Amino acid sequence: MKGFYIHIPFCKNICSYCDFAKQIATEEVQTQYIDILLKELNRKRKYLKDVTSVYIGGGTPNSLSYSNLRRLLLALLPYLKKSTENTIEINPELLTEQQTALFARMKINRISIGVQTFQESILKKIRRKHTVENVKEAIRMLVHKQIQNINLDMMYGLPGQTMEDFKADVEQVLALPITHLSYYSLIVEEKTILFHQLRKNAISVPNDDLVADMYEYLQKRLSSTDFQAYEISNYAKKGYESIHNLGYWNCEEYVGIGASACGYIERYRYENESVLPLYFDHFLKQKEWISFSEAKKEFFLLGLRKRQGVSIRDYVQKFGCSPERDFDLYQLKKMGLIEFKNDIIRIKDDKILVSNLVFETFVR
Repeated sequence: MKGFYIHIPFCKNICSYCDFAKQIATEEVQTQYIDILLKELNRKRKYLKDVTSVYIGGGTPNSLSYSNLRRLLLALLPYLKKSTENTIEINPELLTEQQTALFARMKINRISIGVQTFQESILKKIRRKHTVENVKEAIRMLVHKQIQNINLDMMYGLPGQTMEDFKADVEQVLALPITHLSYYSLIVEEKTILFHQLRKNAISVPNDDLVADMYEYLQKRLSSTDFQAYEISNYAKKGYESIHNLGYWNCEEYVGIGASACGYIERYRYENESVLPLYFDHFLKQKEWISFSEAKKEFFLLGLRKRQGVSIRDYVQKFGCSPERDFDLYQLKKMGLIEFKNDIIRIKDDKILVSNLVFETFVR
């Protein structure tokens, strides 16, 4: 076991009708929420040894009042001092000089900024409130406080997005002093505003061919830069690969704290309640034992997302058996989807767009 992870989400998907941010809109409710969250933190303290990464996110932590944000970070400070990577997610339009100074004092050394796109007309369609200048100003404030490990969360396949829009976004990204880039394709989930707008034909999204073209362009453009793909949707300059992300993909344990948080401890995967009154009452929504066979599947489902692939040796050490006996890997190789390189199994570079064909093998 390499370490534990703390994940503290503060709101749900930006497009959801059940936006968690609305639940903690008042100072009074925020204070109550932090009170209960710290009680959960205290109950799980025994699991928080050898923490190597602290991740505060899943939404907009910097929408909290300064006093509540400071109280939260002070409670986490013992872990922040010891861990290697401490990340907080922010909305750029909410970042202040006061917050930035607080992050620096509290050992936050990595910032993830929710940008999605630099096209302001598209930002309005997905109900984001920031501007391009907000993003640039946020980065300026962070760099001024010597917080230089900065990730941008970007998206493609957005409503009304053209290839020209996408290429312009990529160039904007590359012009900024950042170290990490997450670039995800839009997935429209049910019970979201975008889902209902699509059903009513109020908006349209790029077709699959255009989305594939965007992804292929991104790979080609980034290949000539300092950003290297280390996961299907994540890119980093050398030495800036996210410890937190790699923990997930390496199936390491992590502690989830807060409403709607998920965790993985001692072969149990759990999820907390997302509705505040329920979370205040009993924290836990559901808990599931991960069987030996499910753990084997997760090893490949998560590990094959990494561009370096998975290690056969690691699998044998972890499970005491051969992956070739457990799964039909040679059929995937015969189909030209994966490749074997000495100890490593990985999805071929030109098959990333159809990686779901590989993952299907491990969900049966």
